[in-house]
Order: sequence, then structure tokens, then C-alpha cells
Amino acid sequence: MKIDLTQARATVKELAAELEALDGTEVLERPSREARRQNSHTSRTLLRLAHLGDRVSVEIMSVYHDFKLRDHPPQGSDH
Repeated sequence: MKIDLTQARATVKELAAELEALDGTEVLERPSREARRQNSHTSRTLLRLAHLGDRVSVEIMSVYHDFKLRDHPPQGSDH
């Protein structure tokens, strides 16, 4: 068995690229349509970044569970 973290690595790369793009973004504080539009976009982007973080965690846990099942296969029931 080989550990396959291809999906998790791809998600991490996507997350890193989006983090880098958003890092240092200037938040517009004036009450204008443009500020609301930009801040709404920033808010959606931050939610997407959180989702990507959750997704990579699930992908890694999936590999972990596959590994554990192969390492310790379930025992038959005595009933």
C-alpha cells in the first residue's frame, strides 16, 4: 500500500495560492457601493478559504482511515 495524498496536496496548493492572493488586501471602510462590493467579495473569499482548510482536513483523515483499516482490519463478530 502506498499513501496517496495527491488530493490533499492539490487542495493545499489551491489554499496557499488563494491565501497569498488575499493577504494584504486593503479593506475599504467608506460607505460606498464599491466598498460593499469589495468587502462582500473578501467575505466570500475568506469563507472559501475556511472551506478549503476543512476540505484538506477531511481528505487527510480519509487517507488516515484507509491506512488504519489496512493496518488493523475489522475482526469478525462472535455472535
